[in-house]
Amino acid sequence: MKIIDLTLEIYDGLKSYLSHPPIVIRPESTFENSGHRYVAPCEGFESRFLEMSDHSGTHIDAPLHFIRESQSTAEMDLTRCYGDAVYLDVTPFKQSKDEVTYEMLEKAVVAQNIEVKPNDIVLVRTRTGNWGEDGFFEEGAFAASAGDWLIEKQVKCVGLDLANIDTHDNMAREVHMKILPVPIYIVENLVNLDQLPKDQHFTFSALPLKLKNSTASPVRAVAIINV
Repeated sequence: MKIIDLTLEIYDGLKSYLSHPPIVIRPESTFENSGHRYVAPCEGFESRFLEMSDHSGTHIDAPLHFIRESQSTAEMDLTRCYGDAVYLDVTPFKQSKDEVTYEMLEKAVVAQNIEVKPNDIVLVRTRTGNWGEDGFFEEGAFAASAGDWLIEKQVKCVGLDLANIDTHDNMAREVHMKILPVPIYIVENLVNLDQLPKDQHFTFSALPLKLKNSTASPVRAVAIINV
């Protein structure tokens, strides 16, 4: 068994989407300011204060993100966040500003000779560069037709290497609006997708925190490969 970590590291000052505030991670208690209360060999303890958007880092969107009165992360169906998964690489068919289309996803399936089954999780590599580099937030994301493809294939969750499944300036948010009501959950800001096998299924996990009324949750996204 091999575990591939697909999670962006969260650190103080990280801004994982243009309109979100930077993440804050600062000392709350340290060995120096807590140690006077403890008896050797205990030297005190360390803890951190965290402040961040629920869409920080690698995260999973709940339907409540765009659909009124729908599931928060505390209410999400965990069986849709874990299970059999496939990796599709559309980078051979896509330029930076191009959106990922129904046809691109079909081409990737054929090129990789992989079957997408009902209730699979699909992870899509859209670009060859590193997370957050110049042009990252302007990259073309999913077209509405790619949302149609996900619904047609009856997948239960989709993940990608961008901060938004919809192209940044598409304020209709067509893909979110199509697939979240199904629900097809969305995992954004994945990394290391190029390490995944193209020709076999594997296990994927991205379980949300049980946050009441939250519209998303940071996750530790991993792929488990049988070797």
